[in-house]
Amino acid sequence: MNRIIFGLSFLFIGVAGCKSTFVHQIAQSAQGVTIYIDSLTLQIDIIDKAIVHVRKGLTMDSMKTSVPDYVTVLEPQQVAWELSESKEQVVIDTEALKILVDMDGVVRYQSKDGELLLSETNEMTYLNPKAEGNVVSQAFVAGDEALYGLGQFQSGIMNWKNVPIRLQQYNQEIAIPFLVSTKNYGIYWHNYSLTDFNETQKEIEFVTDQAVQAKSNEQVVPVDGEKENVAAYATKEDEEKNIRETTFTPQQSGEYTFMALSDNNGRMRGEIKVTIDGEEVIYYSTIWMPRRYSGKMMLEAGKTYKVVFQNTGAKISGRLFYNEPNFNKTVFSSLKGHTIDYYFVHGENPGEVIALNQKLTGKAPMFSKASYGFWQCRERYHDQEELLVNAREMREREIPVDNIVQDWFYWPKGTKGPEWDRDKYPDAKAMVDELNELHMKLMVSVWPEMKNERLESKYNLSKIKGSNYVDIYDSGVQERFYRVLSDSMFHLGVSSIWLDGTEPEGVTDTKAMTAVGAFENVQNPYSLLVTKAMYDGRRTEFPTERVFNLTRSAYSGQQRYGATSWSGDVEASWEQFSEQIAAGLNFTMAGVPYWTHDIGGFFRDSKSINPDFDDQYTNPEYIELLTRWFQFGAFSPIFRIHGYVSETEIWRYDEAFEATARKFIDLRYQLMPYIYSQAWQITSNSRQLMSPLVYHYPEDKNTWGIKDQLFFGESIMVGLVTEYEQREKDIYLPAGDWYNYWTGEKLHGGTTIRVSAPLSETPMFVKAGSIIPFGPKVQYATQETKEPLKLKIYPGQDAEFVLYLDDNESYDYEKGEYSQLLISYSEKNQEVTIREAAGDYIDFAQKPMDLVVEVIGGSSKETRYAGVELKISL
Repeated sequence: MNRIIFGLSFLFIGVAGCKSTFVHQIAQSAQGVTIYIDSLTLQIDIIDKAIVHVRKGLTMDSMKTSVPDYVTVLEPQQVAWELSESKEQVVIDTEALKILVDMDGVVRYQSKDGELLLSETNEMTYLNPKAEGNVVSQAFVAGDEALYGLGQFQSGIMNWKNVPIRLQQYNQEIAIPFLVSTKNYGIYWHNYSLTDFNETQKEIEFVTDQAVQAKSNEQVVPVDGEKENVAAYATKEDEEKNIRETTFTPQQSGEYTFMALSDNNGRMRGEIKVTIDGEEVIYYSTIWMPRRYSGKMMLEAGKTYKVVFQNTGAKISGRLFYNEPNFNKTVFSSLKGHTIDYYFVHGENPGEVIALNQKLTGKAPMFSKASYGFWQCRERYHDQEELLVNAREMREREIPVDNIVQDWFYWPKGTKGPEWDRDKYPDAKAMVDELNELHMKLMVSVWPEMKNERLESKYNLSKIKGSNYVDIYDSGVQERFYRVLSDSMFHLGVSSIWLDGTEPEGVTDTKAMTAVGAFENVQNPYSLLVTKAMYDGRRTEFPTERVFNLTRSAYSGQQRYGATSWSGDVEASWEQFSEQIAAGLNFTMAGVPYWTHDIGGFFRDSKSINPDFDDQYTNPEYIELLTRWFQFGAFSPIFRIHGYVSETEIWRYDEAFEATARKFIDLRYQLMPYIYSQAWQITSNSRQLMSPLVYHYPEDKNTWGIKDQLFFGESIMVGLVTEYEQREKDIYLPAGDWYNYWTGEKLHGGTTIRVSAPLSETPMFVKAGSIIPFGPKVQYATQETKEPLKLKIYPGQDAEFVLYLDDNESYDYEKGEYSQLLISYSEKNQEVTIREAAGDYIDFAQKPMDLVVEVIGGSSKETRYAGVELKISL
């Protein structure tokens, strides 16, 4: 077997001495190898010791593209790698990975010690540019593993193994083609067109095909006549429900995964439901609907099941597809492209895999500290005075808050912004100035659309033909679109932009041309480029202020552009609330750490197109749902309330809700030193602020399907109550010792326990061997007080925490202007040590830090850190 070591310095020596023994022709370079297998060209590039780029094309020319690489930022690194070959196999070794290529072109990946991580399979792998439907596909063998990421979906599914999903951007659904396995690898699928994950292979036929009755044109029009208001999309129910039935007899026992196609063009409004023997497998009821829906269910071979399919409001009667339990493949299949193109990454655990993905696609910058505080938002404040009245009242009532949001229709009638209607907002700058005096930042909603002919002409904003969406693929349009927002918002003091509608669903002609070709070829990363335009522009123009934008869509790499995504216009129901948890956890596992949701749901009651509840302000079930949702919001990366046709201020509801809301807002602000330090770990080490249990315990199969518990930072585990009137909850405690946050009781892990869950609390546990810094109660994140910082020690194991401090607002941390204190606890010595770990932003000799060190279940001591290593015996 020939063996050659490569690296940039070895290139010419290696190539000169090489004589190929592999059955197929090989071309070598410093970066990797190209293998010619019959009509297939396989190119493997070593990007880093644990990151590999694989491309396959019918010819070398077919692998060329004029479309920019919008996602990856890592250039191939100078890493040594070793090439071995025999007649049957090519092996590439790096310090961290083995890549094996067989005679039939199948690529396999092993860890350095020879453990099989992942293998391609030729089954369901193809390149057929002229095919109808998907034209490129790559399949892998799915082993004993669980799979996470891929973005945000409303199915409530946590583990994506074998599950079919359409990766397409919608209101409520976000496509991010990055996948993480419990076997400690990740796949980034590098294709910008619509993509099917685990494309279904079989279909359940409905014998009767009931005619689809068109929806009535009668619309519910808002009283104020604003035609673009959400209510204008709601139509009266037809008597015809479009329900069909059939029977299904499985041939295998096990978990079946389903994909329902309910509409093939345009947005569906109504309801889609699939039941099997009366059990819901798929259910959506909001007015914004995707076209495909996922579900799964355990079925028994030989048993006949009754299947009912309802899709009221669709333009077609719909179809139901499925995969059998022995599917056992992981498949990416895309509608457009000439090349199979993916990146493989391998780490020691899911956290390291995600960190490597961020090394490839970019790290997330720090947000201002205020961004981690409470966001007061509603649809909507109708004028300048209404917004200011509510902002003042928040301060008068002493409800902690850092940000307030102006939603749509602040613009002149007949346009869609982004400029102020001077009748409603006579002096927007004065409004912002007063908010600043109240220590509140203003965010304003803007669409990447242009329905304002004057601004369109003034800023020369070309649009994608047949739509109002700006051609954001044009770099000049990116710059000029930012300029519109800067002139109308940032120059008045607005701090951040709510980038709504960035999917963009309004481009219905997918063959319409953009600056880089047909829209269908680059459809999914639209949001990525909108956030890029905002980040690049604002960071250049306002270099001392950190960028924060909120957006309804996302894509791989978007984390580097100072953006947070939210879960869209979800409905207030217990089912959809539960679905938000899995949706958010898979979003963060897709490598984009910042995510949020509309606390309380967007569509809240019968006055806001939600028939589940009558009046949100008095309905006891809705108020309980709002309470539980609020608790989830307090432990989400961004903490934000919102609601359609709603006054969402917490005093609008009963006293019990206001008291609980205040309790969790206060807790959020007390945890700000912990949250801000964890945010630094996101930026510096690609960690997570919100993650599923499997992120920390991938080898514990009990964690693989848990979707109602999460980690908030590294140490706090939170359980969420998702059922009405539930006052006890089963909680899984992974191995180790845990403390009940509310009672201080120490518990042993590796088991499921039942805990009390009164409405005023949500289950919270802290790992033994944790240090949690608690700040004082404040009214805004950067408020200065003379109260000491409390360090809570949860004993049982040694512990460390890195407390991070900077100016809370600028990018000077990138120049090293920050301070880190390493706080460590020795279980053996019962001693806490505090010392400076890095940075000199704070001179602690001149500005000492007052501290209270408290051991849970033990003693408490007051002390002061003054820049010299400090030891506290407990």
